[in-house]
Amino acid sequence: MTTTINTPHKLIKNGIEIGDWVIHTSKNPILKSTEKEEWEKELVLNGLPEMVYGNNFIRLSNEKRDITIVFNCMDALKMLDKVADQSIKVSSSKKWEEINKGFEGQIEKSFEWTFSSPYTGTILTRGHCYSNFEKPIGLFENTTEKIDIEKLKRPDPILFFDDVLLYEDELADNGSSMLSVKIRVNNESVFLLSRFFLRVDDVICRCLDTRIYHEFGKDYLLKEVTFKESSFDIIKPYSENDPTLLTDSNFIVSKLPIKSLTTEKILLSYNDNK
Repeated sequence: MTTTINTPHKLIKNGIEIGDWVIHTSKNPILKSTEKEEWEKELVLNGLPEMVYGNNFIRLSNEKRDITIVFNCMDALKMLDKVADQSIKVSSSKKWEEINKGFEGQIEKSFEWTFSSPYTGTILTRGHCYSNFEKPIGLFENTTEKIDIEKLKRPDPILFFDDVLLYEDELADNGSSMLSVKIRVNNESVFLLSRFFLRVDDVICRCLDTRIYHEFGKDYLLKEVTFKESSFDIIKPYSENDPTLLTDSNFIVSKLPIKSLTTEKILLSYNDNK
């Protein structure tokens, strides 16, 4: 028999206050051309995605524990210069050369023109801002514990849900690159899914999923990062009977092999003895 926990909560504009947490989302129009130019200068990039939702974000704040978790576009695009990715160029040199011609040689790094960001969120605590590779001692802990998928499947009443797009690009009609974040809150927990999805037609498919799960009352959040990737050939056979599957990101992701999977705890006790 399942016991339902009723966590005190209150809906607010574009969010919810529940337990010690304030969860807030922001959804706005894409950046104007002048704003994109300013971003390009600040980020020192050769170009930005066609659609940049620079004022969109999802934020989870716990003032009592002095921690805020944010997913936003600026921090995601900042990560583009953190990794060198030659996989797409190697995967299919002819296709690469054809596509790259469309950019007139301006973009040399494949991770830039596909906007493949390794971003897994931003954490603000103790007056510092941490993302991805920055892991202060005591804030994170490796774990074998997994997110309870069965609990997520239960038809519990949803108190708050939102789906926020951070950026999107059609890669000069050669595919799709998109970063989006979803959040779902019920009486017992909050679940967030950040997904970067890439499809370069006839070349490659890629997905980076970041899941954050917290059961209210527990002293930690679970963070699970899954990276999937494969050549486009793995998807092609499925399209023989239904061509629309080639553009169905959820279907494609379900067929991609897992390349890496890491799970860790974000410890709320990090600030208890500061």
